[in-house]
Amino acid sequence: MGYLLTKKLDYPVAGYQANSLSFGEAVVHGKTHWGIHLGEDMVLAPDTPILSIGRGRVVYAALHPGSEKKPNWGNVMIIAHKNPKTSTPFFSLYGHLGEMRKQKGESVELGEVIGTIGKSNTPENGWWEAPHLHFSIYVGPWRGSVLPGYFKEGQKRTQMDWWVRPSEMIANYGA
Repeated sequence: MGYLLTKKLDYPVAGYQANSLSFGEAVVHGKTHWGIHLGEDMVLAPDTPILSIGRGRVVYAALHPGSEKKPNWGNVMIIAHKNPKTSTPFFSLYGHLGEMRKQKGESVELGEVIGTIGKSNTPENGWWEAPHLHFSIYVGPWRGSVLPGYFKEGQKRTQMDWWVRPSEMIANYGA
């Protein structure tokens, strides 16, 4: 796949702070238990530029529009990175992008604008009321498809230990 060494990480937006759903939080929409949230959400103004957290290569970029009754990712991008100390790959995931400025197969550099935040209740943001970034870091095996946003006991798509709290990984990367 040609993973690119990622010597430094930074946050996907200036002043990054999860101000909506947190990593590991149980999520219920309506009366439905969606599962454990696998990322951090930050409510942001539409069209806010989103930056790559590090050098890497886009391995997934697609629209998952959802609907009013069943929201989804909207535009989602996944970037593969490689830790230079351990030689292990990891993946950063950015959901609810209004615009994607990179396509599958393209390389990105640390701090490069990869997209923008989508407007409320649009296919691009996946039909969510609040314009926001869903940001995740995945350390499990890459299978070439969109990753889940939630973990539910008994599902076979993912495992909790394949995910890390994004803000902690970035803060401690290279330490």
